[in-house]
Amino acid sequence: MRKRFLASYPLIGTKHKPSAIHLQQRSPYFWWWAYLRRNESYLDCCERGGEGEHSGLYADFGDVRSDDFRSWWGAPQHRGDYLFAEQPLDLSVEKIDAAQVAEMQKVPNVMFVAVNMDLGRRHLQKKFAELVAKDHKGKRGRKALRAVASTARYPLHRNFTTHNLKVMLMVYDAVTANDKLPKGERKPLWAVGESLKLVPSAMPEKDDSPIVVSAKHNTMTMTVSRYAKQARQIVKNTVKGEFPNSDP
Repeated sequence: MRKRFLASYPLIGTKHKPSAIHLQQRSPYFWWWAYLRRNESYLDCCERGGEGEHSGLYADFGDVRSDDFRSWWGAPQHRGDYLFAEQPLDLSVEKIDAAQVAEMQKVPNVMFVAVNMDLGRRHLQKKFAELVAKDHKGKRGRKALRAVASTARYPLHRNFTTHNLKVMLMVYDAVTANDKLPKGERKPLWAVGESLKLVPSAMPEKDDSPIVVSAKHNTMTMTVSRYAKQARQIVKNTVKGEFPNSDP
């Protein structure tokens, strides 16, 4: 039975027929793993076999140094399900007594209904159907994660498109690599952005005037800087068990 997730889950395929990488990357949980792999502090913990400051997180997330997301997600014992799936509510429709009400009020996504048993069965069925239709709207699309009560061991911190998560990490990797170069070999941020074709409207054209060139460089610089800053903070917050959290 497939577990329930509040966000898209990655399609990983089978041992002999793994899914294409883009089907794995369609899930924010893939990017949680990818961003955690950029956290140097957590990688040090992996190097020490899970000992140290992040030992508690390591007990759940394990060693992320391998490039094989599929193996990480599936083992040991369905790690992805354990970390990110919603915990099943062992309840469908049942009668509860007065002593259970206080305890049941703590359970998310449960509606309480008082039933007058003196009324006819058909009338009660109609009224119950109306109540369910009113409160269980079943709208398309996903609710904002902050508005949903999650029972996952590690719930997503907020909504973020997988496209943006991918682009931000691409920028983060490019800026990090650029920063590691000798000072005289480093590119300005606008050049990093151009190498990634980050902002199509800010890419250079042969007839650009100096004013247009300057404006495009400013646009590209600000975009690269913003994405790198957000990604850097998300990477930093992964060791708190939070993703994607770009708040300082």
